Amino acid sequence: MVIPDDRVSSPFAGPKIDSHIPIVGRVAVAATAFIVWDTIIHLADEVEYIWRGPRLWTTWCYAFVRHVPYLVQGTILYLTNTVSSGKTFSYEQCRGWIIYQFASVEAIIVVVELILIARVFAMYHGNRAIRVVTLAFYCMEIIGMTGILVVTVPNMGFSNTCDVTSMPRVFACYWIFSLCFETFLFTLTLFKFFRSAACYLHDRSLLLMLVRDGTWAYTAIFAVMLTNTLMYQVVKNSLAGVFFFCEISVVSFAGSHVLLNLRRLAKQSPELKVSSGMTTQTIRFSSHVPVDPACDSEEATQVQSTVVASSMQEISWTCIGDCDMRDVTSSV
Repeated sequence: MVIPDDRVSSPFAGPKIDSHIPIVGRVAVAATAFIVWDTIIHLADEVEYIWRGPRLWTTWCYAFVRHVPYLVQGTILYLTNTVSSGKTFSYEQCRGWIIYQFASVEAIIVVVELILIARVFAMYHGNRAIRVVTLAFYCMEIIGMTGILVVTVPNMGFSNTCDVTSMPRVFACYWIFSLCFETFLFTLTLFKFFRSAACYLHDRSLLLMLVRDGTWAYTAIFAVMLTNTLMYQVVKNSLAGVFFFCEISVVSFAGSHVLLNLRRLAKQSPELKVSSGMTTQTIRFSSHVPVDPACDSEEATQVQSTVVASSMQEISWTCIGDCDMRDVTSSV
């Protein structure tokens, strides 16, 4: 757990007993129990909609964001339990442990954002400009978060129970990179929604599902990240890390359910025709959707082929007849 304390600046401080540690422990156990419980109650859906489908990269993304988080939480809780039993650690051990914690969280966040990026690409029909800008920001976020860890971890101070007793102030920027990128993705989602929603005369389930899931996922992730950032900057005792486990659970919950809902809609909606290829199954998301004549022709064309996709591997454009409708076949 991270316990920033400006009163201690040595690279290895003595034991520090904090009365708030039991509270942090209870919250950590509760957050871990929540994500394990959510995994269990959706296990049948996971088997039906994830593992019985084609083994694509999104399948492994789901497995990662669903099952790795509670394993990470379990290992951290194990360390907490060993500390409670009186075990102490060296400075090198504590530094390795903190690297493991933040690297694990960053990996989970990066994979979840990859899922959200794929949804945005689908909504914009693989628009080249959107893809280039989004991937550029995505790489900048990863480089920025990694750079912050490289700069701050060697300068952190630890107690012999691996609580962080001091850290460079620049560490506050660690979560800001993700907050900004999440806001960027959400802005793209809302822009597409308000531009396209008026063109539908009926059956908005596809677009509304994308916006609905994008909205609650963004709100939950943004809220927990912002709270976590503020706690680390304002609180100077063990309560600073009270939302660390909550962030892992919320990010895991959001990423897994966004992808699960997409797979569920693809399999249950009768208008989504499933076709089989030579090597893989694909789901074709296209339908002749009545469009408001007031919409411009380019937007009408895109609305008629509203896409739900969870893969950037295969996006093919095909003109049908006089090209008044586009088929976008995407692997999910």
